[in-house]
Amino acid sequence: MSSAVFELEAGRLDEITSLSSRLPPLPPIVRYFDDFYNETRSIRLLANANEVALELDGIRNTLSFAHLGPADLVLKQVLVDWLLRLDLHTVASYFGDVRRYVLKRGLDSLVHLITASPFDARAHWNTFVLAAVTADESWAIRAMLHSLCRLNVGHWTPPAASIIRALKSPKVDKYRVVRAGDCFLPLDQQAMIVNHIDSMCGKLAADLTSLDNQELRDVCMLVMSFQCAFRPGQIARIELADVRLFSTGAVHVAVSIIKQKDSRKRIRITRKIKREWGPLFNELVRRREEGTFQPGEGVPPRLLFGLTPQGVSRAITELTEELTGDAWSPTDLRHTAAQRLADGGISHAGLTEFMGQTSDRIANVYFDKSPAQAQRINEALAISPIYSNLAKIARTKTIDKAMLLGLPSDQQIGAVPHGVPIAGIGGCSLGQSLCMKNPVMACYTCSRFMPLGEPEIHEDVLDSLRPVVTEFAAASRNNQQSPAYAQLKGTLDAVRRVVEELKSDRNERNPA
Repeated sequence: MSSAVFELEAGRLDEITSLSSRLPPLPPIVRYFDDFYNETRSIRLLANANEVALELDGIRNTLSFAHLGPADLVLKQVLVDWLLRLDLHTVASYFGDVRRYVLKRGLDSLVHLITASPFDARAHWNTFVLAAVTADESWAIRAMLHSLCRLNVGHWTPPAASIIRALKSPKVDKYRVVRAGDCFLPLDQQAMIVNHIDSMCGKLAADLTSLDNQELRDVCMLVMSFQCAFRPGQIARIELADVRLFSTGAVHVAVSIIKQKDSRKRIRITRKIKREWGPLFNELVRRREEGTFQPGEGVPPRLLFGLTPQGVSRAITELTEELTGDAWSPTDLRHTAAQRLADGGISHAGLTEFMGQTSDRIANVYFDKSPAQAQRINEALAISPIYSNLAKIARTKTIDKAMLLGLPSDQQIGAVPHGVPIAGIGGCSLGQSLCMKNPVMACYTCSRFMPLGEPEIHEDVLDSLRPVVTEFAAASRNNQQSPAYAQLKGTLDAVRRVVEELKSDRNERNPA
């Protein structure tokens, strides 16, 4: 580490040393609550410590004071204040951001902010700090200054908080990924996830032993992320006692709202699991209570899924990649769930409550992204380019006419959906007699579908079904939650992408 990091201007060392000598003594023991292990932990002899360890989500995080030099006593006072008021994730994040700022801009800048008067600190902020500070670092330093006001350190007193609030931070769009749409799963991939959950329910209904513990655990976590939009930390913290099973088959799951800077703002919310998917949770709870499914090493036995938040995130990402071909994170599933509700006409207050947010301003980004009614009809007609950059066809194989005619008749797809006769679009590796879904309407979003490798056939399907979509759009008054309208919309979007993929393959084989 460069010695320049610790260099202080003339007189600055005396100022920080004098200020530190007037600080009240640090408490011999600082306690904080570890909500993952559900126990209170202690930090002892903080005044003499070069580093402290915080247990966070089952992982030990080390906070080092070595880089802070003579300012370490001030930052220890700030750390105590943060531990008393803020969420542990926020504390670790703030401390790391302050450290990164010191390593990048030098200790002298931080000491200047601590020891200067509020007006001089503001001038230093505008002329020096803003030149190279990141948004996260600026928020952490401002949080440090607010703590100094609360603690009456140096020239910082509670009235100076208004000056801190007025300090500018680099502009950053927290929801850039939502505005760009890169985080939204395309419709056919959402259908693949639903089909997978349905198939797991079917296997479980046929034989309780057909799903091993990991399959059962992962599909239940997928439901919590895909349907309920829970974060990995929320999913990992669900306890056995948080799951209520009713004789009617209903399943209710209670979770805590996390990712709140102020730990006192955490509240509990309850979500209802889709009735058809309830048996998955009944079986998981049964196995946990009987002891046939044990949590992972180091994970408290009270937790339902037996994984750390990092383990939950990794398992869901790997499962979505296996199902769709793209690795979607729990955050992507959360954004997608919010966008589904916004597209379906939920209110701002309803979406804010669903996402577990404290401000309805956050919901605005989803409503801004939500297409207008005319655009929704265009999507349903499969002629809109809105999803063209998001969607990727998840088909792994196509068949030609000879292969199609050589299949058993049960595996050759044909039906008359909504009065429109459709046949010859491809084959089914399962067989229509064994399929519990609506042929043609469900085939294009099914992993067992083998489309015919001729795009003209599928274009005919588009032309045939578009009038039907228009009729349903009018009948349902563009209600996105109308099952028939939603199914038609998803099917035609998937058909359009099959056509695009087949044409792209043809062009690659036969370049002009």
